[in-house]
Amino acid sequence: MRAAAVVVVLVVLAGCSGIVPGPDPDSGPETVTPAPVPTDEGFPPGIGPSGVTDSSALAVAHAAALDGNAYTLLSNRTVRRPNGSIRSVLAVELELSPSRRYHVDVSVRGPDAPVVIGEPPTRAEYWADDETYLRRQVIDNRTEYSRYDASEDYVGTWRFWLGTVALDIGPEADLRRTLDSFRTSVAERTTDDGRELVHIVGTATRSDEFVDDQSDAGAVTNATLHAFVTESGFVESYHVVYDAERADGSVVRVRRSVRFREVGSTTVDRPSWYDEAVAQG
Repeated sequence: MRAAAVVVVLVVLAGCSGIVPGPDPDSGPETVTPAPVPTDEGFPPGIGPSGVTDSSALAVAHAAALDGNAYTLLSNRTVRRPNGSIRSVLAVELELSPSRRYHVDVSVRGPDAPVVIGEPPTRAEYWADDETYLRRQVIDNRTEYSRYDASEDYVGTWRFWLGTVALDIGPEADLRRTLDSFRTSVAERTTDDGRELVHIVGTATRSDEFVDDQSDAGAVTNATLHAFVTESGFVESYHVVYDAERADGSVVRVRRSVRFREVGSTTVDRPSWYDEAVAQG
């Protein structure tokens, strides 16, 4: 289950395959110089002037930027009825340290929301290191705490929250499968806080097997993708919006976003409720 990121015009210098004459025809034999041709040079891995050329290469570069690094992941999947009312929301904020100590904040609401942390609406926080696993959850206006030893013995590991709740398997697979659902193009190159980003857009799905949770959605239409990629191939954020037909014939609007923040600088300290959870758990 998956539950569920400036406008500068991109200019690509391109020339024909003709020849350029020497400076003076009367000064000697004519010299010829090949004109420049379009290349993928200067683009992130897996991206060329026309868009994503190799989703696997881009996904590998993206995952490499996160592997062994601290980072914060924010994912959100929201499903609305045509009148704008909410059917389902799953929001996840996961903080990971290099050693994979983690803190995750998960909230669900709406009549069709997943029950990954209990019946919606509800919100829960989880914190764990190698030895302790703690939970804080608000249920019916009361706060409950749980404590377990050896967090790896329980389903609530960082891998569970990352690859089962927030993303599909993990950062590499989720990005690759998302990109493979679209025909893409380069919209622009932009600069944000001194960093150059390539803005990728997708406007049509490649197949009926659209990458997203299909338990509440059938045929997908009007799908769009926006992704923002650094020079190294790290995808800072990607956002998908589409309409999906349900089994009863109704159509819902789905928005899914994935964002990465504070890569290399995220810290995972003990939560403010640590002592209370240890005492009561």
